[in-house]
Amino acid sequence: MELLSIWGEFLGGVGVIISLVFLGLQTRTSNRLALASSQREQRHIWQEMMFFMAEHSSEYREFLHNYDDMDPDRQTRAVMALFAMGNQLDMLLKLNAEGLETDDNLRYVMDAFVGHMSTPGGNKFWNAMSQIDLYGDDVLNAVNERLDKMVIPNYDFINAAHWLKPDKNW
Repeated sequence: MELLSIWGEFLGGVGVIISLVFLGLQTRTSNRLALASSQREQRHIWQEMMFFMAEHSSEYREFLHNYDDMDPDRQTRAVMALFAMGNQLDMLLKLNAEGLETDDNLRYVMDAFVGHMSTPGGNKFWNAMSQIDLYGDDVLNAVNERLDKMVIPNYDFINAAHWLKPDKNW
């Protein structure tokens, strides 16, 4: 009888170990699925923002070059894209810090946002928004760190992104 009791305890212990291994695998799989879901959602949001920018490309491009002379309604449409892009970057910075976003996805959005903020109009906008702390500290610090290492205005960004060149009628 004692032998059966020992075997019972042994098999119970093995069962607990197997359960813990299974739980660990399930947790890992669940975390990977959550990360994939987060990335899909972020890409969807980015895609929607790109559609908005394409819909208002004239305003957006003009804003990046010189928004002082723009009609306020046209300025507003352009600014909405930059607000959305900054919001997206802020969220990705926070998700990345928690291990819920990949470095490469964050780098892509950071590069795009910093590139836009390095243009003549984008930099003027960035400086004005920084002075009133419109963006959170994560975005302010990360973007300012990158901009400090650049020559501003950054015409290389506009020359590389041909679709951002100014309209000859401005």
